[in-house]
This record gives sequence, structure tokens and C-alpha cells, in this order.
Amino acid sequence: MSFSNGPNGLPPGGGTGGGNPTPQTQKSTAIVLGSAPAVAAANPTTGSSTQSVAPVTAVGPTDSLDCSAEVLSAFECPVCLEYMLPPYLQCQSGHLVCGNCRPKLQCCPTCRGPTPSIRNLGLEKIANTVKFPAMDHEETCEFRPYSCPCPGASCRWQGALQEVMPHLIKIHKSITTLQGEDIVFLATDINLPGAVDWVMMQSCFGYHFMLVLEKQEKFEQSQQIFYAVVQLIGAKKEAENFMYRLELSTSRRRLVWEATPRSIHEGVAHAISQSDCLAFDTPTAQLFAENGNLGINVTITQVNESLR
Repeated sequence: MSFSNGPNGLPPGGGTGGGNPTPQTQKSTAIVLGSAPAVAAANPTTGSSTQSVAPVTAVGPTDSLDCSAEVLSAFECPVCLEYMLPPYLQCQSGHLVCGNCRPKLQCCPTCRGPTPSIRNLGLEKIANTVKFPAMDHEETCEFRPYSCPCPGASCRWQGALQEVMPHLIKIHKSITTLQGEDIVFLATDINLPGAVDWVMMQSCFGYHFMLVLEKQEKFEQSQQIFYAVVQLIGAKKEAENFMYRLELSTSRRRLVWEATPRSIHEGVAHAISQSDCLAFDTPTAQLFAENGNLGINVTITQVNESLR
């Protein structure tokens, strides 16, 4: 299973046709193989039971520096006066501007020279240690770096939002993509031991969504818990324009979860920690599984038609 570009520039349905749990409608089905979460310290040749974790940032909250107003002023955008966040672009004279304002400029707002286009990597490293007093701009700025949305900690890639899909297509080639608003996510071999992730992509409404089914070991309760969540390859504000529905069903049972997709900036681990996902234990999974495979009906709906 691999990515390839379709006629609209989007990856086409890469899944293999399978059974259809809802005969009244024909849905595309993706057969998704599970993989153990890749953790840097784990031995890939052993059946590790290590719990999957979110990507680790280089500097944690305890490493942030409380800076003086004079230092913080160096990070203020001369146009909007908000604190700038990486990536930092400067003109030939060293003047900076934030990523939100740069596309609107025809020249450097400070010296009137060419538009800032030189990356300041040194300042970006310093910014990772600075504790900014107001973070509202960070929540809405779509130009800040995004981490690879794939579960696990092995891929430390970071880049701009528009670079996320090219990264997934080039590096994570095993991820299957289906197009359509209503598809079936068929996770195979859910009885695999230890922690396992199943990941696929769904493309609709001109956006890409990442579907993640994650099985974690709960050693204190001696049980395994499954978590299913949908992320938008986009900003948090864009995610609020969609709803997703996950449904496990048989002829006599149905388990449904509906929610707003998470932005990939928040990550799967954050959704799980907030209980903002479909969660069920192994006995529940077995009620809906067939021959060790679990089918999840996934439906994406758009709640703001102005996007179209």
C-alpha cells in the first residue's frame, strides 16, 4: 500500500476492496496493517509492549526562560506587534517579520528593502527556550512548525503545514489513503500482542484527515485499551468546520462516537489524555471483530458550507 497522485493531485484510494458491513450503501474499504509504535529506545526485533507517545520536542516547559521586556521586544513583529513564532524570516539587513504578515508585504517594513526571505536558524533555537507571556497568536498562526502526525516518537520531522502531506507521501509510504466522505477502516490482526497503531488517510472536501486506531497496554489494570481518533491535516480553526463519526456495528450491536476532529498540531496523545476519542477495551473490540479484524465506519461531514 502506498501513496500516488490521482487526477486531482490527491492520493487516490489505496486500500484493497473488502467486505461491506452496511449493504444498503457501497463504501470504500481500506485494509490497514498494524505496526508497533516506534520508540527510539526500543528494540525493533522484539515484541515491545512500550506505550506509544507523542513526538518529543527539544525543549520542555520547564526549560523555558522568563525573559525581560527588552528581550521579548526582539520577537515582536513590526507590523502586527504580536510575538513572532518560528520559522523566522529576515531581510538582508536582519529585520524580521512574522509569517502572518510576510505574504501581505511588498518590501521590508523596517528598511524598505527586499521582502524578508532569509531563514534565521539561530534565533529559532533561542525562541524555543523563551516563555512568551501571551500564546493566543501561537494557537492561530498556521505558519508555525508542525510535527509529523504519525503516532510514535521515531519521526522527528518538523515543517510548515503545507509540507506535511508531501512528507507523509515521501517518508511514510505504507499509509493507505481513501477518497470519500464515508469509508470503512478495516484494522487487521487486532489481537497482536503489545502496543499497536493502525493509521490511514481519508481525503474529502479538499482536505486530508488522518485516522488513528491505537492499542495501549494498561499495566496497572492488566488490560488493553483501544483509542480511535481523527485528525485534520490543518489548523485548529479549520478543524472546527468538520465533524467525524466513528461506528462499530454488527447486526445487533452498535457503538458510535461523534466529535470535531483534532488538528495535527494537538496530536493523538493529547486527544487521548482529554478522553476526546472513541475508547473501548479488548472484550468490546471482540464483540465487533471478525476473524481478528475490526471494521470501523468513518464518516466526515462539513458543518460550515462556506468552505466549499
